Amino acid sequence: MLQVERLRMQLPAGFEHRASSIAHLVGESISEFQTSKSLMLDSISIGSIQVSPNATDQDIAAKVARQILAKVGEAK
Repeated sequence: MLQVERLRMQLPAGFEHRASSIAHLVGESISEFQTSKSLMLDSISIGSIQVSPNATDQDIAAKVARQILAKVGEAK
């Protein structure tokens, strides 16, 4: 299981009201990640993610979760 204590996102203008929903969906996505190794990281930083103005919260969260999981995979 992957546990995140804090998630900080910088969203484009107009997306601020969606932050809570996106963060919740990111948490759901990464909580499904299973690993047999123990790893503790102080922080993970991902780059910008391109999204269209009509992207759903689920679309955005899926992209963020994939980037987080990729970084965790690199850290192993």
